[in-house]
Amino acid sequence: MTRSLPLNRRTLILAVLALALLLGLLLVTAPATSRSDSGSTWHRGPAGYSAWYESLEQQGVTVQRWQRPVDDLLQQIGEAEEATVTLIQNPSATPETLVAVLPGFIDEPSLSALLPWMPDWLEAGHRLVILGVKVPATAAPFSQTLTSEAGPVKIDTRRRFSQEPKQGVTLEDEYGAVVWQQTLESGPVTMVATPHLAANAYSNQPGNFALMTELVTSAGGRVWVDEYLHGYRDQEAIAAETNTDNWLGYLARTPLLILVIQALGVTLLALLALNRRLGQRQTLPVPQVDNSWAYIQALAGVLYKANSHDFVVQTLSQAERIRLQKSLGLGNTLLPVEQLQAAWEAQPTLPTTDLAAILNPPIPKGESQLRDWLKRLQSLHYPGDTGRP
Repeated sequence: MTRSLPLNRRTLILAVLALALLLGLLLVTAPATSRSDSGSTWHRGPAGYSAWYESLEQQGVTVQRWQRPVDDLLQQIGEAEEATVTLIQNPSATPETLVAVLPGFIDEPSLSALLPWMPDWLEAGHRLVILGVKVPATAAPFSQTLTSEAGPVKIDTRRRFSQEPKQGVTLEDEYGAVVWQQTLESGPVTMVATPHLAANAYSNQPGNFALMTELVTSAGGRVWVDEYLHGYRDQEAIAAETNTDNWLGYLARTPLLILVIQALGVTLLALLALNRRLGQRQTLPVPQVDNSWAYIQALAGVLYKANSHDFVVQTLSQAERIRLQKSLGLGNTLLPVEQLQAAWEAQPTLPTTDLAAILNPPIPKGESQLRDWLKRLQSLHYPGDTGRP
């Protein structure tokens, strides 16, 4: 009979420590902006805008993704107009429209930090549409369908803009505006109280896509979608940010905390893997080999695999009879079981036992019967047995 050896405790502890270390690294080094894809025209999830972007292309609307800082877009537009007249000198020139779908709800005071180019863009006379401006929550139902000139629009938010005076309100209910125009210091901005107005989740709501399209195309001209806001960079923008394409550039743009954590993680894993202590290496003593015990174990393994129950019973029964005869003073010659039973019963301190059933048992048919017989055989070893009764 064999059994699987238990796991080495030391190996198990090292494995648990390594697993805990890896989980800790994953939690610490996980991106802090896990929702950055929300609102991106490349994102095909429910919060993405890929379906709306494709609908613009199918309608023939000139729409482009911008993956560089908006200051570069201003410079590009300015250089194109420099050969003729500027946008201010020629009021009839068609303004550009930039769409910024925020990855979440952002309040108005924080917009200047997230969109630092906004004053320059508005002062140049261009239009700006921002989705996801955080306004106070009201008692409005969370999910409802509002009426607009573009058709029914489904809204899933309680946030409404209710300040007075309201300007250029495009979508509202009795609780306040969902889409409105607000004049900032640099110029008017079209704002939307939800970042999911035309997300992929509303692809079966034609009014949502139609209203979004009307917001960005009502002034004519080209439409730009800010993908730089969602972390998308073209090669020129990446090279401009890092000034190099080698590992030094990676180190330059990686936060120091992440580098330190990664270095500590690699060091701890190396120590766990090598597990070497300081000091001289010591040689382990060679264990003494007990040939008799090794032979007994090998023979037991062979008998177990061969299911030789009869051989085991015969051998152990004969050895136990000789031992029992010696302890009763009957010598080494095998005697009949009846004579051995009489000598056993003559001892007043011994329990009543049927020796014939133990020393001449039927061949066990299974491992459980063999175990039961071995327990009964062991019961013959009474306390204080030193070779004589």
